[in-house]
Amino acid sequence: MPAYMMSHVTVTNQEKFQSYIAKTQSIAAKFGARPVAIGTQPEMLNGESDDHQLVFVIEFPSMERLKAWHHSDAYKAIVTLREEGSHQHMVAYEARPLPQN
Repeated sequence: MPAYMMSHVTVTNQEKFQSYIAKTQSIAAKFGARPVAIGTQPEMLNGESDDHQLVFVIEFPSMERLKAWHHSDAYKAIVTLREEGSHQHMVAYEARPLPQN
């Protein structure tokens, strides 16, 4: 089953964030990652906003591949860049088939 990483992002340093994005895309691609969507200008429909600016949705072939990316030495090497360039809440979900009516 595919797995999805969703990240709510508030950029705090544009230069460092752009560097992080370029590097993480290259690293994640080695684990089969595929960008699904980048959302901008969030509009809350329900609940309270965490005031994020962007949301990223990235698909991986499986939860195992997603975790392998996130725990890889290559990704760990750029975590400081992520933290210096943004505030992020990252969540992983494993896909499940929708129930049939």
